[in-house]
Amino acid sequence: MVVDGWFASHADSGTPGPHLRLRASDFEELVIRTDQVPELCSLLRSVAARVEEQWERDGERYADEVVRRSPDPQDPGVERAAALERLRLVASVAEHADEVVALIQDAESTDEAVDAVAALLGADPARVLAALARFNLLALTRPATARRWQVLDGE
Repeated sequence: MVVDGWFASHADSGTPGPHLRLRASDFEELVIRTDQVPELCSLLRSVAARVEEQWERDGERYADEVVRRSPDPQDPGVERAAALERLRLVASVAEHADEVVALIQDAESTDEAVDAVAALLGADPARVLAALARFNLLALTRPATARRWQVLDGE
């Protein structure tokens, strides 16, 4: 489970202030066992307290610099576009998996590997670095690939 602490949320019309978002991953639902609910509640209280403390310290500045400018990175449309962009990059890595692995293995440095893979995929090196640094190899399974294409085809 991923718990994001936010300083604004479109769930309540973008009102600045401390918020939490719960998710399993992009486009996936969260399911927990009922015996995990008390621990989840405790963890949510802990995260909420940290977000509220950070809001007290940095919230107004953040609201002025991020929330009140356009485009809002927490806007559902902006978030969906970013998620689809990540899925497209995963699809491209999957399509060129053997070449990507060979480039990474042959590279003398992380920078060289990122630049080579970015050139192969026709992607921005910064996006490639972020994606490969946390790449989920299980996203290459047949079911994950089928789900990815289902989401991308339905965009």
